[in-house]
Amino acid sequence: MKNLSQLQLAAVLCTALAGPSALAQSASSVTISGLVDAYAGSRQLSGGTRQSKVDSSGLSTSQINFDGREDLGDGLRAEFALGLFLRPDDGGQGRFNGDTFFGRNAYVGLGGNFGTVRLGRQGTGNFLNFMRTNSFGDSAPFGPTFLHTWMSAIAQGPQFVSVGTPPTSRALTGTLGTSDSAWNNSLVYISPSLGGTVLQAQWAPGEVDGVGKRFGASAFYTGGPLVLGLATEQIGANSVPASGPAAALISQQSTWHVSGAYAFGFGRLSAGLINTQRDYTTVTDDRMRTVHLGVTIPVGAGSVMAQIANSSQQPDVGNEVTRTTTSVGYSYRFSKRTDAYAVLMHDQFTGQSSGSTLGVGMRHRF
Repeated sequence: MKNLSQLQLAAVLCTALAGPSALAQSASSVTISGLVDAYAGSRQLSGGTRQSKVDSSGLSTSQINFDGREDLGDGLRAEFALGLFLRPDDGGQGRFNGDTFFGRNAYVGLGGNFGTVRLGRQGTGNFLNFMRTNSFGDSAPFGPTFLHTWMSAIAQGPQFVSVGTPPTSRALTGTLGTSDSAWNNSLVYISPSLGGTVLQAQWAPGEVDGVGKRFGASAFYTGGPLVLGLATEQIGANSVPASGPAAALISQQSTWHVSGAYAFGFGRLSAGLINTQRDYTTVTDDRMRTVHLGVTIPVGAGSVMAQIANSSQQPDVGNEVTRTTTSVGYSYRFSKRTDAYAVLMHDQFTGQSSGSTLGVGMRHRF
């Protein structure tokens, strides 16, 4: 009944925001958009069991978004955004069971010549820079860098968590999986473009037990064929619950991410480095470093995508572990809104057998 009431709420929002007045008037400030993505295939991560499945969000996370603006005069504007994720394979709401309803974003803001200030749940500058530069976007099942960084270890399998029980064990991958790609209760400032560079600062206080204060800052440059991103996230004490996917209580976590892409004549080449230092309260501290390299090449009516990510975890005490994941795929465009794709992924983690994944899917934007 809970899921039903949430879907009913979404229907009410659709009716309220996209009623006759909104759709009939070209000057309307309200926009409804989204994306539906589903795939079928055989999936096996390194050290895991093989599973045949029909699943959601192969190359992009399925979502519905409500965005609006109002001109307040004197160069000012009010804006809002409400975005929710969904799973077309089973009709569920959210990226996973228990995901917050408006998990993508939920904010209200004020903009002008000074930039934009927003309040609410919002994507981090670190994640946005990642999305803008890497060849597999926010693909959780097939994107090597996404898999290593934002997908929590528990969600991937017990082989990616060190031995022991919480809080003595820790995640061996997915270092940002419990901080999420969007932060609750956050205040964000986004600058106007400064010679092609946009700055973003984000702060979120620790309001509840198990969540500490967080600060993020980023810069993103666009100039012709070149894009560059630099971002940092500083996460304070108790930001990850001891029972959470990281399986250990963090006293401090610091992440730096530099990434970029360049559009050559043959296609677009991208690369980046993500470095995260995790200081725990009760277990051995560690550092995770991920290097990723990707390319997107137009071929026929579509594009070939390829990416490799290599991550190494170096604990203060103990042995280093590494993970290397490579994905190659092709996306065929039927139109600007609809494409079909096929992806092959190979995954290798220290001390585990290798795994391979093959998926074929389709996505439609509206």
